[in-house]
Amino acid sequence: MSNILQLNQPQVLSGLGTMTITSLNPGLYYANVQLTEVPPSGVTIVVNYNGSPVFTAPVLAPTQIAQQFKYSPIVVSATTDTITVVLSSSAAIDNLPNSNNVKSTITIGQGF
Repeated sequence: MSNILQLNQPQVLSGLGTMTITSLNPGLYYANVQLTEVPPSGVTIVVNYNGSPVFTAPVLAPTQIAQQFKYSPIVVSATTDTITVVLSSSAAIDNLPNSNNVKSTITIGQGF
């Protein structure tokens, strides 16, 4: 499921999914992701710019229960450019219907 973010506003996501923002102005942007509850699983996080991956977070070790990163700068050149954060998993337990095993807070903002 794809969700639309508001600029500089943290969005809480339960489960896997996609968060997207369309830039309002050219400039420098960042993506901040904090996984706060992660069972031993295969969660991967990818930051895309106009559909192409620009950053892939390291895969969590089986003993890790949290992860946080900030990726910047993302150089946006047009007002129609998109930045997307994708949380996905290869683990069956994470892909069950209505699975909320993974909890995260995602912010895409302008500036550093």
